[in-house]
Amino acid sequence: MSDFLCSDIYIEFRGKIQGSSTTTEEVAAVIREAISPIAEALNVGFIGISIMNPSDRTGQNGAIGLYQSEQGFEYAALVETIRTGDNSIISFSANPRKGHKFNENEIKSIRLLANDISMSFDKARLLTIVQKASFSDTLTGIPNTLSLMQKGLELKIARELRLYNGAFINLKNYKYINNTMGGAAGDMGIITYANAMMNYLSDKGYAARLGGDNFFAIVKKEFTDEFVQKFSNFDVTVDVGKIPHKFTIRSRMGIYSTNATDAMGDIMHGGSIALNIAKNVNGTDILYFSPKMLEKSMHEKQISATFQSAYNNHEFVVYYQPKIRVEDRKLYGCEALVRWNMGDRIAPPAEFLPILEKESAICQLDFYVFETVCADIRSWLNAGITPVKVSSNFSKLHLKNKFLADDILAIMKKHNIESKYIEIELTEVSDFEDSMAMQSFVNKMREKGISVSIDDFGNGYSTLNVLTNFDVDVIKLDKSLLEHIGEGNEHDKIVLKNMVSMMQELNKEVVAEGVETDTQLEFLKGIKCALAQGFAYDKPLPRSEFEKRLVERRTY
Repeated sequence: MSDFLCSDIYIEFRGKIQGSSTTTEEVAAVIREAISPIAEALNVGFIGISIMNPSDRTGQNGAIGLYQSEQGFEYAALVETIRTGDNSIISFSANPRKGHKFNENEIKSIRLLANDISMSFDKARLLTIVQKASFSDTLTGIPNTLSLMQKGLELKIARELRLYNGAFINLKNYKYINNTMGGAAGDMGIITYANAMMNYLSDKGYAARLGGDNFFAIVKKEFTDEFVQKFSNFDVTVDVGKIPHKFTIRSRMGIYSTNATDAMGDIMHGGSIALNIAKNVNGTDILYFSPKMLEKSMHEKQISATFQSAYNNHEFVVYYQPKIRVEDRKLYGCEALVRWNMGDRIAPPAEFLPILEKESAICQLDFYVFETVCADIRSWLNAGITPVKVSSNFSKLHLKNKFLADDILAIMKKHNIESKYIEIELTEVSDFEDSMAMQSFVNKMREKGISVSIDDFGNGYSTLNVLTNFDVDVIKLDKSLLEHIGEGNEHDKIVLKNMVSMMQELNKEVVAEGVETDTQLEFLKGIKCALAQGFAYDKPLPRSEFEKRLVERRTY
């Protein structure tokens, strides 16, 4: 029988099972077709194989029958077990035909046969795992972006993609869940959410994890509202350690209603546009795409694409808006504000700053403005003009830069600017890590005698904790607090009066922004608000115009 293993019939058999089969099903089919002559020569009545790996998600675990003789078989089986490199266990079993007992040569040959067949199955199994991995998300096991695109192509070819809506999904504040409950609980939450979504969509759509806390789903149009309601607020319980963790996963969604001509890329692009807008609109977590959003997106891309060349060409211009002392209406300070000279017009900051902040280009622009401010102050000093304190804005994104204070001080040293002429203006942050960085930054600035102000106080997240958490010098009241002063609204007056009084007791300088009417001015004077800025006094001025205000030291 040893000669049999070198025979043409066995060599042909080995060639077939080691061929181009890429799945265990294909390998099994090849073996079933080619095994009969081998089994008969070795007096085998039954051949089977089983594969076991508890962590394998490919669905390849289980027992597979490969051959059964019409004559029947004995139940005493010869079993060969192989442990593979990934700790899978492949068990090969061969039963002698009815009335036969394997001899020594047959046993040796069957063991070699077992090895060849097991290795063929292992090779196909690993290929399947690799292929599936390329279409699956590593953490959750659900489809990934590549799989989603393939599914969309299949539906497009079948002319069925138009029956679905697309939903671009972003989990809100998931970093907070990871920080407070731990990464293991966070991962289990994402896995639970992903698999619940797949189970719901089994006959209603298809979902994929794009990475991190982002998902995309295509949902049959009649189920879209139900899907949004279910997965925009989803309660999970995960068992990590001794104590179960219960929390709610909240999400933002950009919804795109598919048209007959759309491909998967169009659907994902539309959903992402709607989602990005939802992220920047307070109180709006679910947003449906509209053509106007595409126009806005194109504008944002144009701003992003042209920023660097505009920066290099010095198209950004610094304007100065006076700050006035309310008591005597004299010029006290100013805020540096940036404008974009686009040639045919001067673009206001609201048109481009939010876009640049999304991409961190705002950091480059902030330092450009600050460098200009320091250069202008030095120019005024050299000309014998006494400057006022200039407030320069820095985005909260700068707090990721641990050398922010050093970078600011370096520019001041370069232009030989004393600290009394500079105020650094920041917006309060809600992120814990940024809050810690902000505390450190404020302390460094104050050590150098440089004032720090908090902008937009009273708007959005900004709360009274800024007064206790950050030892800043100046609080700037958001213009929304003054909007209804003069309309007979006593509630607003009481709130504003007490806010100013409390800040004065804490030795904080208070600046009211957006002052536009004489009524507002008189109210601010009555509550002893120290400083104000707004169109009631002066609009933002180009350097040459503001320089005249410095020389005149005018009373408004």
